Amino acid sequence: MSGAIANAVVFQVGWWIAVIGTGWAYHWMGPLLVACLVGVNVCSSADRRATARIVIVVGLFGTLLDSALSFAGLLLFVENPFAPWLCPPWLIALWCLLATTLNGSLRWLAGRNQPAALVGAIFGPLSYYAGQQLGALRLGRNETLSLLLLAILWAVVLPLLLRWAAKRRSVGVSGEA
Repeated sequence: MSGAIANAVVFQVGWWIAVIGTGWAYHWMGPLLVACLVGVNVCSSADRRATARIVIVVGLFGTLLDSALSFAGLLLFVENPFAPWLCPPWLIALWCLLATTLNGSLRWLAGRNQPAALVGAIFGPLSYYAGQQLGALRLGRNETLSLLLLAILWAVVLPLLLRWAAKRRSVGVSGEA
């Protein structure tokens, strides 16, 4: 199995573990298992140091973004062990896992802004919607508006994350700090 396919499979397995675990009230199972999957992806990457940095930065970015969306009422998290508006551990873990795909299975989108925006606009909101259907979160009162805003947001965020991660990759490969 190629590295990109393995990376995509690991991401999908992690997504299901985190979301179903939360939906079934196993709130810490997902983050712990997804952390292991993040570790597998980092250790199997060509540049472990660059990948680890990308995981940390994207994890923090995603935590802030989803916390802001929750504070704004677009996302409502089920039984969050932290403040009700703060991004929960399972979703933080998924942001970290997503980070490992930016120079992995999603690498083919780097520098291709229109396809990346389309993928973000479709699969970003779809992921949140599926999370709602599985009981891990709820979209805001106006579900259609929430999904539309998530589509716009992800159409911008995914290409930016891909561009940023590609720059980290080129820095890591050339040996410059």
